Amino acid sequence: MQQQPSKKVPFHVQLAEANNTLEAKGLVLSRWDKSLVKTDKSRFKALTVKDGFWFSLGEILDKILQESGGQRMDSAKLKDANLHTVAKQRRQEALKFFQNFDFIVENDLLGKFASMKALLSEVAKLQKPKATDTEGGDTEGEDKSDSGPSTEGETQSETVVANKLAPMNAADIAFEAMLRCDANGISFKDLLLALQEQQSLLNQEAA
Repeated sequence: MQQQPSKKVPFHVQLAEANNTLEAKGLVLSRWDKSLVKTDKSRFKALTVKDGFWFSLGEILDKILQESGGQRMDSAKLKDANLHTVAKQRRQEALKFFQNFDFIVENDLLGKFASMKALLSEVAKLQKPKATDTEGGDTEGEDKSDSGPSTEGETQSETVVANKLAPMNAADIAFEAMLRCDANGISFKDLLLALQEQQSLLNQEAA
């Protein structure tokens, strides 16, 4: 039976005392993931500092991603690191948090939010591209932030987008859309209606 993280031993001490392997450090993180479900929101700020829970989880996931080739995160490697028990969305958010950590610090966003969803929504809002009006000029890319792991499929590998140049799958696009809707106060119902309208327009043009 796995022991829950001791309340008397700080996270950074447990992580430092663990063997310097993905498996050992991943085990510490997976135990803390279980305890986070019941943690108070007041602890969120402390968990988002550099080398805290979210940063460390994202850092290890990023290493697993790179070891998997940079495009797909192999589920076998996740299991070896004991991180397969961490919820997909938490893994996705942690990776995105780690990859955007410098941006978050530069914009003084740490400590201003009570959840990772709210924090990443603000990141998406600030990174929202602006179209240029210069004649013949191109508009900026859709999103300058790195995309996190896909929530689609887990039997073979977990798909992730390593950078803005990599192709996005349906799950990646859906995750980005939900973050942007949340950041701009758009309801899920309005998003679905807009998608239906766009599909109808495309069908009319194809007819």
